[in-house]
Amino acid sequence: MISSKKIYIVNLLMAILPNSGCQKLKARIYRWAGVTVGSGVEFFQGIKVQGIGELEIHDRAFIGHEVLFMLNEGSKIVIEESAIVGSRSVVMTGFHPITPDGERILSREGTCSTVRIGKGCSVLTACIVLPGVTVGEMALVAAGAIVAKDVAPRTLVGGCPAKLIRTL
Repeated sequence: MISSKKIYIVNLLMAILPNSGCQKLKARIYRWAGVTVGSGVEFFQGIKVQGIGELEIHDRAFIGHEVLFMLNEGSKIVIEESAIVGSRSVVMTGFHPITPDGERILSREGTCSTVRIGKGCSVLTACIVLPGVTVGEMALVAAGAIVAKDVAPRTLVGGCPAKLIRTL
């Protein structure tokens, strides 16, 4: 589980470390904060991790500029081997239920889930991956897509919400 105090320090450090260098140092720093990091992972600048769930980044994954991982307590994000999460993408594990009869429209109670980015797949620039989604092995998510449902392996999806474009 991620330490909230340590991840705060990590987020500050990631903003000042070089864009594409210091990969082993970056991996060590993330491990110190409680993130599981495989070998050969590439981290670019400005990545942020918010929350205290679990984050697993497997071997040879690529995490682009300013990616945001939002983790609710009890949730998990898994980035499998050789997967790519493109710059300025957001991966989130929870939401607040709609409560029209409550004090406010969105409940104060949050939910949590697991998000899985499959082996060898690519989530391109500025995508949003919503809670509970699995992006299948070797799938391609087009830039700017909002992924609200599971993506089948070896498919290309895009749009808002993301829909099947073709099988690869």
